[in-house]
Amino acid sequence: MHPKISIVTTSFYTEKTIEKTILSVINQQKIYPLQYIVVDGGSTDNTCKIIQKYADYINIFISEPDSGAYDAMNKGINLATGEIIGVINSDDWYLKNAIKIVESEFDKNPEIDILYSPIENYYQGEYIATFIPGKLEKLSIRFTLNHPSCFIKKSAYTVAGLYDLQYKIAADYEMTLRLFSSGFKFHFIENPLAAYSLNGMSSSPLPWDRVKLIKECWEISKKASEHFPEISENQRTKAYIAWIINEVFALPARYFFKPPTARKIKNIVKNIIKKTTVNSEYGKW
Repeated sequence: MHPKISIVTTSFYTEKTIEKTILSVINQQKIYPLQYIVVDGGSTDNTCKIIQKYADYINIFISEPDSGAYDAMNKGINLATGEIIGVINSDDWYLKNAIKIVESEFDKNPEIDILYSPIENYYQGEYIATFIPGKLEKLSIRFTLNHPSCFIKKSAYTVAGLYDLQYKIAADYEMTLRLFSSGFKFHFIENPLAAYSLNGMSSSPLPWDRVKLIKECWEISKKASEHFPEISENQRTKAYIAWIINEVFALPARYFFKPPTARKIKNIVKNIIKKTTVNSEYGKW
């Protein structure tokens, strides 16, 4: 296939993290040409100055007001000339050899449309855990994979459309579910491709952000239910009740402790009760 890859990075007041993201892209070993696009939302701190330090490695740089991260992603996708597109936001980064692995997988499997993998999780530079994606068939109920690990053919975006801006936190779930319900071919690999910062927007520990995330995911799942008649309303309701219960029990640790400490507390509780509240079919840490 000899795929050309386009990478899109979105940023907005991320002077503390953007450089690590950029370096994780431009230092990748690769076989084929790579296009790098950075879309900033009009930052007035040092974000744009840091980006401009690497102008020789960035093909397109835009800094202008937008309607949020998903709007910036849409702009980048529209500008992409590669057959395959990866989106890595400015709180996250690619792991060593990620691009070379992606090129190799699409070379060997030219029929696939979406490549995804486990993803490592960090908080303020400290490794927390690795998220293992859940079952694809459970996507119609909840998000079972992590967006930063996804590489998607531009042809899939052309057919299915871009990110729906009515969703402020879970538009990546809606986009992925739309691709899945449209019959595009997903392909999982075991090598983690990216690292995900637990400082990001969809991993906020604030209770109102968690409520908004659950609400958006519920709305997205319900809207797509007509495409998945095998999933009953009872199954969906039970899954979300379990998610809410898990959030309630996790709230004290998540809200009052930093992620490394919260993770240790969660592991202790899991060892005591010998099970997890939320089924690992939706992914596990």
